[in-house]
Amino acid sequence: MPYFLYVDGICTRNGKILLVKRNCDPFKGFWHVVGGEVQEKEPLENALKREFIEETGLKVKIGNMLGWRTEQSFDRNKLILFFKVDSSHGEIKLNEENTEYGWFTKFPSHSVFDYLTYLEAKQV
Repeated sequence: MPYFLYVDGICTRNGKILLVKRNCDPFKGFWHVVGGEVQEKEPLENALKREFIEETGLKVKIGNMLGWRTEQSFDRNKLILFFKVDSSHGEIKLNEENTEYGWFTKFPSHSVFDYLTYLEAKQV
């Protein structure tokens, strides 16, 4: 099965990470960072900026790539590249993909993926 390319953004403010609660499968009801699928021929930075605007209304400045991981959902294999978000501005307005958002110092137990261990190792 081929891999599909995705991007995730680690957006922090005052030592807390922005998470959104998913309203669609896969992982409906789980907390996750903002991210999504990269469209054909779309630059990675543009894809992540687009996902932030679509899902939260925030305009972001994308920083360095922090790493990558793979994930298998019910319908596909994903290669997920995750980036530090250097800054964000605007008022959060969620779309239908998410039911709520919050700023967390640690990931809730029902999260798609816990980036904190990785971030602490990188000292981001």
